Amino acid sequence: MGNKPFYPPVFLKMKQNETGNYQARSAWEALEYLDRFWPAPRTNEYRRAKAMCRSALDNLVSAESARLYVIAAAERAGILERGWRIGPAQGEIGHRPGVNPATLPASLGV
Repeated sequence: MGNKPFYPPVFLKMKQNETGNYQARSAWEALEYLDRFWPAPRTNEYRRAKAMCRSALDNLVSAESARLYVIAAAERAGILERGWRIGPAQGEIGHRPGVNPATLPASLGV
């Protein structure tokens, strides 16, 4: 199973009114977002991005190809971010399900 990193990572919005965003650093993480957190309609672009991520995991296409399809689907849906979005209420850096900001290094300023 291929799991080459996305460079640069893809930053995606979470549901409306949630602080932070999601950073997809690989096809695996992008597929997790597409399956669990995609807040927009599941259009043809969404289905293509999901299929490309699966193909990248099977080493049938490059991670870069999958990344570009995820970006295209996210742009079309209006959920592409250009980097970490700071959550003003909690001062969080982005949103990474399962990660406690208190455990991040102090150098990140959290």
